[in-house]
Amino acid sequence: MPTSHAAVRHGVSWSKARRAERAFLIEWDATRAKRRPKHLGADEIHRGKAQKFYTVLSDLVHGEVIALAPDRTEDRLAGLLTTGLDARQRAAVEAVCTDRHRPYVNAVAHVLPHAETVFDKFHVLQHAGAALDDVRRHEFFRAGPVMRAFGRGKRWLLLRRWKTVRGSKREELTRLFNANRRLFKAYILREQLDRLWTYKTRAGVAHFLWGWLKALRWQRLPEMEKLGDTLVKHFDGIAAYCDHPVRFGVVESLNTTIKAVLRRARGMRDDTMLLLKLKWATARPIRSSKDLAKFLDFQLHSNR
Repeated sequence: MPTSHAAVRHGVSWSKARRAERAFLIEWDATRAKRRPKHLGADEIHRGKAQKFYTVLSDLVHGEVIALAPDRTEDRLAGLLTTGLDARQRAAVEAVCTDRHRPYVNAVAHVLPHAETVFDKFHVLQHAGAALDDVRRHEFFRAGPVMRAFGRGKRWLLLRRWKTVRGSKREELTRLFNANRRLFKAYILREQLDRLWTYKTRAGVAHFLWGWLKALRWQRLPEMEKLGDTLVKHFDGIAAYCDHPVRFGVVESLNTTIKAVLRRARGMRDDTMLLLKLKWATARPIRSSKDLAKFLDFQLHSNR
């Protein structure tokens, strides 16, 4: 519950309730066992309406937040890897999942030279969706009234995966593809990219990517060709998933948890308190009645 509700329930001031919560979280964080995560996640998250970010370091194996720092520079992530992890924990890291943000890649290579960088699947597919949207925008103004009759208002429908489109919406997409074959080819190329993460060997990933680039040849789709150059440039980070199958969904799940905590608190100025609350929320999530029973049992014994 919010701190103000807890203060009213126990008949104390808001500041006293917050000091008690902070003292409890500090003691809990200092006494709990330190794990040695094999897979780490490094991502940024927006804080506030302005273009301000947090750099979040997380344990992808157990789904917990490890460290947090404002901004998204190379020095910030390098500092989190150095101060948030001890020497034994850094030696146990085998892979770090991140996006193609160059400062993050440089920080991982500098602090963890023995660990591999795995590029996040969702960020790669996000770039593929942006390339498809560029093709749609170009075709919308090039094809004239025919394309505008079928393509107006279809942007978000076009960006959806085919397996998630049902009923009349699938018929709308079919009519749009019949009116513009280049858009249909770009959509198929985007859909096929999901197979990149189904292969178990780097040779299989390379073979599929080479076939994808050959299918792109002579299609007159410069937006998708630019995407192909990006995939070739970052092939090592994509193919590293074959050796280190990290949990991509954990990164997005933790981002959702952080946003929920910030929204519930109407923003938070104390980064130390925010990190403590995130550690508690991710280490002891309440998703079921069993989780609630564990939480209540922990509270009962801690009060004793």
